[in-house]
Amino acid sequence: MKTKNSLWLRRAVLLAGLFWVPPFLNAAQQIDTKAAQKEGRVTIYSSISIEDITALAQAFEKAYPGIKVEIYRAGKIKLGQRMITEARAGKHRFDVLLSSAFTTLAMKEENLLAKYASPQAAHYEAALTDPHGFWTAAQINPMTIGFNTKLVKKDEVPKRWEDLLDPKWKGKVALNPNRPEWYIALMQLMGREKARKYMQSLAANNTIPTQSATLAREFLGAGEFPIYANAASGNMEEFKQKNAPVDWARLDVLPSYPILASVSAHSDTPNAARLMADFLLSERGQKVFKSMQRIPAHKDIAPEPAYLIKGVKLFHVDINRLKGAEADEMEDEFRKTFNLR
Repeated sequence: MKTKNSLWLRRAVLLAGLFWVPPFLNAAQQIDTKAAQKEGRVTIYSSISIEDITALAQAFEKAYPGIKVEIYRAGKIKLGQRMITEARAGKHRFDVLLSSAFTTLAMKEENLLAKYASPQAAHYEAALTDPHGFWTAAQINPMTIGFNTKLVKKDEVPKRWEDLLDPKWKGKVALNPNRPEWYIALMQLMGREKARKYMQSLAANNTIPTQSATLAREFLGAGEFPIYANAASGNMEEFKQKNAPVDWARLDVLPSYPILASVSAHSDTPNAARLMADFLLSERGQKVFKSMQRIPAHKDIAPEPAYLIKGVKLFHVDINRLKGAEADEMEDEFRKTFNLR
C-alpha cells in the first residue's frame, strides 16, 4: 500500500479522534522516582534503529534498576499506523515516543501526547523545544550533500546547494524519497519561490531516486553514483569512519531536522515515562546518542567527531510548520517534482 509519510498520518488521526480521552498528565507535575520504580516498566516506541534504541533502553535500565524497558521499533510510517490503530481500539501501549517530527506532530494533533516541560529542556535551544511542552529534540540531523571521494575530485565538491545544477552532474545525483524534511527545510531556508525553482531545476537534471537512506548511502559508497543530494551528515560521517569512500560537503548553511522525545497522554506508568524522557534529554542520555555517532541536541554535548557541528552554520527547520495543509502541500510537491512514489 502506498503511503505519504505525514499526509497519511494526519488523515488517519482524524478517525482516532473519536476515541480521544483528555490527557491526565500536565507540565506542573513532578517526577516521583520512587513511584517510577514502583511502576517497574516503561514502553518506548521509536523509529531509530533497533540497535540504537536498544542501547538507550539498556543505559536507562542501568541508571534505574528495577524499571524494565519494553521496545517497539518501526519506520515512522508503520509506527504512526500502529499508534493510530491502538488509539482507535482504545488501547494506548506506548509511554514514550522517540521519532520524527512528522510522526510526533501527528500524535500531538490528536492529543495522544502529554504536556511535559522537562527540566532538561533548559539545556536546549529554543528552536528545539516546544513552547507548550509537548516535545523536545533529542537528536538533530543536519542535511547536506554526500559524495563518493573516488568519483568526485576535491575541487569539484559542491560548496552551495546550487552547485548540483551544474550540467556535469546530470543523471548523477541520487535522492532519498523518504526525506521530505529536506525539501521543506530548503523551502524555509531559501524562501518558497526560490526553492521551488531550485528544486524544479534539480529535477530537470535527472536525479536518481533511491528506496531509502540506507540504500542511498550503500550505493554511493559502491560508486553507483557520485552524489547524494539529501544526505544526513552524521550518517555520512559514520559510513566514512568505516573506511567507505564517502564524505559530506561543508556547505555554507546546513538545514537540520530533529528526532523528538515526548510522552504519552495515556500512559499507565506516567512517572516512569517522564523519567525516561528526562533520561533521553539528560547529559547521561545524550552521551549515549553521542556514542552511537548520532548528533546530540543538548547544547553542551558535542558530537563525535566535534566537527560535525563545530564551525557549521545550522538552520533548524521550524518544527511547528511540519504539520497541517502547508506541510502536506509541500510534501506532495516534493514527490511530484521528483516523480517519487
